[in-house]
Amino acid sequence: MESILEHILRPADKIIKYGLVDEKIILELKMTTSLYEYIEVLNNYYDNDDNPYFNNWTDVEGMGYGWAWMRYEEKDWHKMMSRLVSNQAESLLIEMDNTLYFVYENEKVKTYHFVTLDTWREDTIITFSNEEIF
Repeated sequence: MESILEHILRPADKIIKYGLVDEKIILELKMTTSLYEYIEVLNNYYDNDDNPYFNNWTDVEGMGYGWAWMRYEEKDWHKMMSRLVSNQAESLLIEMDNTLYFVYENEKVKTYHFVTLDTWREDTIITFSNEEIF
């Protein structure tokens, strides 16, 4: 886990906690959506057998960017993003025996970073802020 921390933290980030995913961290993640105005969900997929560290697909959803928000009025974006986080959380529970979590923050954002190590690696990075995230 320590070696993963070296690669995921930005210089200003401070680690809060990390470990193997369990129901408690998933519940905390879901509850955190109500504490922040802006939410971003980023999924990085690493499924290249020849180069397992190559991120060959990224999906990003946020308040006004990505694909999911397009069907919603702006007043409903937070509700939609909260639902998206809840759906991601349920998916993480299915893979919890193979998923590590890292919670870190800096002065602007709080991040829940999940690394699933199964057939291939998938990173789910959920960022919260009271300022716009880009």
